[in-house]
Amino acid sequence: MIRVIADSTCDIAEELLKDYDLITLPLVITAEGKEYLDGVDLRTEQVYELMKQGILPGTAQIPYDIIHVAFEDCCKRGNDFLYISFSSKMSGCFSFANVVAKELREEYPDIRMELVDSQGGSAATGLIVLQALKMAKAKSSMEEILTQVRFMIEHVEHIFTIADLSWMVKGGRINKPLGFVGSVLNIRPWLDVESGKMVVKGMVRGEKKAISTVAEEVIKRSKQFQTQLIAITHAGDTEAAKKIEKLLKEALPACRTVISQIGGVLGVHLGMGGIGVFFFNERPSEYRL
Repeated sequence: MIRVIADSTCDIAEELLKDYDLITLPLVITAEGKEYLDGVDLRTEQVYELMKQGILPGTAQIPYDIIHVAFEDCCKRGNDFLYISFSSKMSGCFSFANVVAKELREEYPDIRMELVDSQGGSAATGLIVLQALKMAKAKSSMEEILTQVRFMIEHVEHIFTIADLSWMVKGGRINKPLGFVGSVLNIRPWLDVESGKMVVKGMVRGEKKAISTVAEEVIKRSKQFQTQLIAITHAGDTEAAKKIEKLLKEALPACRTVISQIGGVLGVHLGMGGIGVFFFNERPSEYRL
């Protein structure tokens, strides 16, 4: 049996997971001097509520003992496992997990432990994890699963926009003058992920233009694979997510869509009102989503 492991930055709509047993490793969210395990001690809705109050939570990687317990439990049960991590360029989770796996390989040499850097996050990683879960349940081999996962990592797209630049200022990701001007003029950046890092691709003015820009990019990049599941995530803005969904379904009638919330850790970094769309620019040879 092959177990699939992901961390709490991996956004998958709950209804898509009901038939699968995903092991999720929670990152840490800090707020007002306290530490919480993401999605365990502090739900996403609670994180957003803190942000609405003007509180900027902090984040930290998965605690060592949580990774160790999850990995060793698989070993004790005789299960090979695949951990698909948040981008190593944005978090230390992948590196930390490799330290744990190296320790356990000495004690459990017969267990296959595969760790893969997703080079992204949110529902982009979620789509990849879901494919791995489906293949594991169908008893595909580890090599077959890895082949598909690696292809998907190379061909997954992240297109997202941020509604309020003040959160990027608070988090130190842009300077205060730019944040002030952007907020006054209602300027919204749209971003991508390249080589595992978030990259600002452009600036647009107003929600309507931001939504249309994101939709246009998705439509353009998904032309070679229109019959896929497109994941839309949002940080407390269901209406904006539905507007993007409408534009996509009009232009790509063969696609399917799913809407879910951005998890607490990424919500902290993107701020309230962030919207992301995740999909593949090419069809994997064995697509099960």
